[in-house]
Amino acid sequence: MRARKERMSRPFITLRQAGFRLGERLIFSGSDWTFECDEHWVLHGGNGAGKSIFAEALRGHLPLVQGELHYHFRPMDGLSAEQLIGHVSFDDRRADLHGAVVQSRWNSLEEDHAVLVRDFLSYDQVMDVNPFAVGVVEEPLRRRFERRRRLASALLGIETFFDRALLTLSNGERQRVQLARALCHPLRLLILDEPFIGMDQGTRKHFHHVLRSLMQSPLRLLLITSREEDVPRGITHALEIDDCRIISSAPIPARRHLKPQSRNLPQPPPTDLESNPNRTTGKGKGKVLVSLREVTVRYGARTILDQVNWEIREGESWALVGRNGSGKSTLLSLINGDNPQAYSNCVRVFGKLRGAGESVWDLKQKIGWVSPELQVHFDTDLTCYEAVASGFFATNGLFEEPTRKQAAAARRWLKTVGLANEAQTPVAGLSAGMQRMILLARCLVKQPRLLILDEPCQGLDQRHRAQFLGRVNALIRKKVTTVIFVTHRADEIPRGIRRVLRLGHHPGPGQAPQVTRP
Repeated sequence: MRARKERMSRPFITLRQAGFRLGERLIFSGSDWTFECDEHWVLHGGNGAGKSIFAEALRGHLPLVQGELHYHFRPMDGLSAEQLIGHVSFDDRRADLHGAVVQSRWNSLEEDHAVLVRDFLSYDQVMDVNPFAVGVVEEPLRRRFERRRRLASALLGIETFFDRALLTLSNGERQRVQLARALCHPLRLLILDEPFIGMDQGTRKHFHHVLRSLMQSPLRLLLITSREEDVPRGITHALEIDDCRIISSAPIPARRHLKPQSRNLPQPPPTDLESNPNRTTGKGKGKVLVSLREVTVRYGARTILDQVNWEIREGESWALVGRNGSGKSTLLSLINGDNPQAYSNCVRVFGKLRGAGESVWDLKQKIGWVSPELQVHFDTDLTCYEAVASGFFATNGLFEEPTRKQAAAARRWLKTVGLANEAQTPVAGLSAGMQRMILLARCLVKQPRLLILDEPCQGLDQRHRAQFLGRVNALIRKKVTTVIFVTHRADEIPRGIRRVLRLGHHPGPGQAPQVTRP
């Protein structure tokens, strides 16, 4: 028994007085760390601490300029140790969707030309096979790949997605496919960078079971998360970093694992919704900003929304909730002017019927918007100042000079989100969480009449979540703007929101979601 324990406790990865170069900067200088074969780790740190950069260093993607980095596992299937380290992150999704535009997700005519999930998970795609290379792939490699793909697809429940276009998946669905793709590859270590973002409560619960199953296999796991309640049972050790330095590393006590935070969804006053689940509001006092009447959206045989009615009045902020794939992002795309099916439905925004000659850009001037899609497609070559100032023009880029007043407002919002010193830093130079703060400042800088926040707290640490939610609460309380807030986390809903639109899950063709309110 003792011999077995000693055998399992041998090193898996070690850093000895290691340091890496990032541009002209030396980071993680003098780092010592040992990852044992019988351990699974979680990596903690605030936004901008260097969590994702540490993952890049472990993968061999940064130059090692001092000390040692050793992988103690053997190569397999002709792959190097670095190639046996899998990585799933938000930036991976940015690369996979490179060149796509947000609107293409909503254009059914584009689906025939879009990448299908089946192709995305094919051997040639996952293993990056060169179609022009001369030679024959060994059949045993393909057989092992197919076995891994079947196991990953079953484990994550994505078989029903295979014939769908990648762009049509919800954020949570896409995250599951992204993980399945990683698991199709031969791996010894899997690094998951904020894997729970975009997942509904049921999917997160299932994902915890998935991770526990993976941790019982020979695969080792390094989890990066800003939420301690997302750490699954089976994680044995915690590594904390700050300012690209290792602060601490220690075992996790068995009782440290936390249950997910919860807060009851706001309970609006009783209405006649129980007798008519498609009716969402009675008569309010404010001016009607958004009106949807019998809205139906279909793509081929799939019905996403079926006869949805929703009315949003000025000063009446809403939470929009529902499971992955229930149609939340589709509903928002009708309001925001990105979905062409708005023109075949009765959709009025700021009193104007879509298709009645209004300019999409005039519409966007009055709407502030933050979403995972926006971050995926945003031009990260812009400086932080330019990114925030572009919010005045609703453009992905800054193509005209801001006025003196606009420039001052942009700098003021950079200071508000704690990034005043990063004004001239390219957005690409920030962590994913800090990029989200820039996009939040970008949408608030013009004080929009309608503020659409689609999973705005994804990737934010506790301090920045509290800061942002406090700001949104103040806007709601003062009725500066009307907010539509989308989240899968009940504890993220701003306290000032008292109205909820809940979309039911869409289980299959011909079965439309129901609209209810708690």
